[in-house]
Amino acid sequence: MFAPTMFKEAMTSLASGVAVVTGVDSDSRPVGLTALVASYSISPPSVITCIDDSSRSFHGLTQGDQFTVNFLNERQSAVATLFASKATDKFERSWCTRWDNGLFVIQDAIVSLICQQTFMTTHGDHAIVIGRVVDGCVKDDRPLVYWRRSFHSICDTDNG
Repeated sequence: MFAPTMFKEAMTSLASGVAVVTGVDSDSRPVGLTALVASYSISPPSVITCIDDSSRSFHGLTQGDQFTVNFLNERQSAVATLFASKATDKFERSWCTRWDNGLFVIQDAIVSLICQQTFMTTHGDHAIVIGRVVDGCVKDDRPLVYWRRSFHSICDTDNG
């Protein structure tokens, strides 16, 4: 069996975009965390994310009907760090905006998607959540990337 420490080290070699997933709990309080999010389906447009069952946001994000996915820009590492923390004041910052549907989006994120939860199951210590994208916006900016346990920006290169 592949040792958990070796597995964690191996996964640091995979660069990925950084997303903050937000929702509301059963008491209508905002919840959110930094998470891995990936495209799942084009028809219908869907994303998939995994939520750690030890997270304070677990119940709000797995039991709610809707959630948002916010892909961060290269200047938002502080936002990613805050939402990855156990802080209780994540939504008191000026970079969060509440939309008409009650969900929070991260201002200046390069992508914000409103998702309707369509499927949820558990595997190990995580919930696997699939959401159908029902609304959103896209901005032209460079993404924040997580690689080898730290945040990075990517640079445009001239391949000519």
